[in-house]
Amino acid sequence: MSAEPIIITRTELEEMANRAGIIACGASAVEELTAEAQQLKEWLGKGMHGEMGYMENYFEKRTNPALLVDGAKSVISVIEPYSPENEVLWTVPPKISRYALVPDYHTELRKKLIKLLNFLKEKNSKIEGRAFVDSAPVLEKAWATRAGLGWIGKNGLLINQRYGSYIFIGQLIVNATVDGTWIPATNRCGNCSRCFKACPTNAIVSPGLLDARLCISYLTIEKKGFLNPSEQKVLHGWCFGCDTCQEVCPWNNKKGRKQTSLPLQIDLKNLLKAAKEGTISPTQWEKTVKGTPFERITLERMRMNLLID
Repeated sequence: MSAEPIIITRTELEEMANRAGIIACGASAVEELTAEAQQLKEWLGKGMHGEMGYMENYFEKRTNPALLVDGAKSVISVIEPYSPENEVLWTVPPKISRYALVPDYHTELRKKLIKLLNFLKEKNSKIEGRAFVDSAPVLEKAWATRAGLGWIGKNGLLINQRYGSYIFIGQLIVNATVDGTWIPATNRCGNCSRCFKACPTNAIVSPGLLDARLCISYLTIEKKGFLNPSEQKVLHGWCFGCDTCQEVCPWNNKKGRKQTSLPLQIDLKNLLKAAKEGTISPTQWEKTVKGTPFERITLERMRMNLLID
C-alpha cells in the first residue's frame, strides 16, 4: 500500500518562509533537467569550465534532484538580495566583488533554509529534505527560474525583476508536494547587450553562455598558479571576483531596489594592504578570513592578484 502523499499549500510555504527570514521563495516539481543536461554537457565538452573539475562530477545528480533526496517531490527555491554599503571597495582598486563584502552567504542562507525545513517538519513530521546553497551538484539557477524567481540573463546570471542580479540562491529539496503554481518569469533582457559590450574579456560568448576561462572572477579565484601576461592585463583592478556585467545591467540600476546587507566584521582595506605588503602570515590570513568568502583563496593567491598592476 502506497504512502499517503505529503502536501503543503503555497500559502503555508510562503508564511513559513517569511517566518524564517526568507525574502522570496517559490517551488517546482522534481523532474530531470534534460535540456539543461544537454547544455551542461556541451559546455563541459568545450572545456569552458577551465580548471573547475568539480563541475564534471556527479553529472546525473546535478541534473536530477531525485538522486539527491529519497522520495523527492519538490524543489523549493529561495533568493536573498544583497548590496553592501562600502562602495569604495568595488569602485577603487583593489576592487572586490560585492558578494564578498557580506558574511559568507553559504552559511547565512543555509541557516534560513534549515529554519524553513524545521517549520515544515513541525507542520508534518513525515517531511524530510536537504538544504543546498552552492554546496552540492544542484543547478540552482535552473530551479530558481522554474520557481518564478527570475530569468537567466545574457550574462548567465539569474535576474529578478524586483532585486536585479545581486542575489544569492538556495534550494530545499523535500519529499512533500507543494500545492501551488509559480509561473516562470518572462525573460526581460530584450535587445539589451550592455553586459556583452562591457565584459572586459569577452567571456560572454553568446546569450547566457559564459566561457569561465576568460572570466575575471575565474581568473582571480578559481585558476591555480600564475596568470599569464594577457590575463593580468584584463583584470582592471579587480583582485577578487568581478561585477562589471552586473554594474551595467539596467535591472540593477532601478530606483529603490538597493538592498543593504550586514557588512563583514573585518577591516578589509587594511587586510588587503597587509596581504600586498607581505606583513601578514598565511596562518593569520586564514584566521582572519574564516567565515568569509575570502576562505576560497589562499594568501599567496590574493597577494599575486594584488601585485598585478
